[in-house]
Amino acid sequence: MAVSRSVVALVGAGILGIAAVGLGAGATFTDAVHANQTITAGTMHMTVTSSRGTVSSDGRTITLPSFGPVGSTFETDQTTIRVHNSGNIPATTKAFQLSEAHGSSPASAALLNQMNVCIMSTDPSGTWTEGNGPLTTGVALTPTVNENPVVLQPGQSMTFSVGFYAGQDSTHCNAVSSDGSHTEAAWDGYDGGPYHTPASLTSAAMGGVVTPTLTFSFEG
Repeated sequence: MAVSRSVVALVGAGILGIAAVGLGAGATFTDAVHANQTITAGTMHMTVTSSRGTVSSDGRTITLPSFGPVGSTFETDQTTIRVHNSGNIPATTKAFQLSEAHGSSPASAALLNQMNVCIMSTDPSGTWTEGNGPLTTGVALTPTVNENPVVLQPGQSMTFSVGFYAGQDSTHCNAVSSDGSHTEAAWDGYDGGPYHTPASLTSAAMGGVVTPTLTFSFEG
């Protein structure tokens, strides 16, 4: 019976020893979780179309038909241009900028100085006179027209139109420099002053050639 008691005591000590190791190690489990996100930059891509003119292969430039010869009093066709958001992110209207190229002759310089431009736009809020007055004013101002922000979602479009005239009021634009107060102040404050009906071309402009360009800018 003494041997049996000794064996029992050893077994008990072994059990206690195992328990002591488990309580004294202080070990903890560790783990982690993660969140990943892929960001892809969108693409802005604005294209232009018109029922008149030739569109470039990339869809970003339209060349309108030549007009003339014109008399001393004239008005070109008011050509409507459709601008389409062909990209995959929203695009917001920013500005118009007029530029021009003209022949080296004094007649071309005279024609540039004597004709007016009419720029209009149509968006969900209505149809507006954007800029109307001397072409030289539109070219000199930077930007020609600072646009109120209009957002075009992917797939949406808006239209603009442009025409040139002398010796009369435009039959399309309102008889003001602009329907926008800030644009009107900028145009009226330039050298030409407040809007007035332009004079007819003088003999000095005969044979002149001018090629205006209107650039639409967006941001997104």
